[in-house]
Amino acid sequence: MFETVKNMDDKFCNLSVGFIGKTAEIWNKQRFAKEFKLLEENPLESVSWRGVDIGFLIADGREKEDVNNLKKAVEAAKNTCISVLIPILISVEQIEVPASLLTINPEKYAGESDIYKNIYQAVKSIYDVACIPGLVNLDLCDVQAICKDKKKLLLATGEAEGEKACKIAAMEAINKLIKQNGKAQSVGTTVLLNVTGSEANLSMYEIQEVSETIYDWLDDKQTAIIWGASIDESLDDVIRVSILIGE
Repeated sequence: MFETVKNMDDKFCNLSVGFIGKTAEIWNKQRFAKEFKLLEENPLESVSWRGVDIGFLIADGREKEDVNNLKKAVEAAKNTCISVLIPILISVEQIEVPASLLTINPEKYAGESDIYKNIYQAVKSIYDVACIPGLVNLDLCDVQAICKDKKKLLLATGEAEGEKACKIAAMEAINKLIKQNGKAQSVGTTVLLNVTGSEANLSMYEIQEVSETIYDWLDDKQTAIIWGASIDESLDDVIRVSILIGE
């Protein structure tokens, strides 16, 4: 019933993902599941989260028992020294849990594969921000600053390559945020922005272009944008833009 995925690269931070109910089975059917090492630990027990810096909890809100277990797992994780905890709930309804919650409305996605692809991108984006060194490093403190005292999170990633890749990737991330909340451009006072690309394909010019695109989209021009840039050589010519907003 319960399974935990632990990121295999612990050089810079320890990121783990806990699954509740059938979400583990569905996750394991996705092509990206092999990127993670599966650990059979119960996320409802605090001992499972010891040594974890960043934790994710995935549950399906269409199962009432899973919602209750998600809340219990959040409390278990919070009883440890975990730095950042992000529960992800697949649900049409907005449900409160004692942590900053990312809600994925299944009605806005084209089936389970699309839902879990977006969940994977959310996990990967936080990993890029906090665990991969780059041109301009963000860290756990930056993620904490966005999540602190927030009931809800908006988190999206866009990717593009070729001409105007930065702007296209930024707009894809923005459109995904709008899918999560139609007023996403006005809900937060601080935005965490990370741009990822290969060393040959990422410079301050690309970062500035993405930042300007996000700034132009925001309603409140006083919104603080905390930005960083990570290097991932596997992306080749692809630019990845990740945006995190707390509300």
